[in-house]
Amino acid sequence: MPVKANESGPDVLALARKIGLEKAVHEFPDDVIAAAQAAARTRSDLPATNNPADEPWPPMRMRTPS
Repeated sequence: MPVKANESGPDVLALARKIGLEKAVHEFPDDVIAAAQAAARTRSDLPATNNPADEPWPPMRMRTPS
């Protein structure tokens, strides 16, 4: 269940608890909400895709030693 950029704090915290972030929710609830909303805003700026395996940027490449 993805977080929406305008989702309310209690919804975000409930989702965070559901995925195992109880300690973070307990110690830093405002940071958990801010991080979820920032991730949702960033995700909404990426191109839409029907395949979750698609990467929105080119894959990283390693340099070979000269």
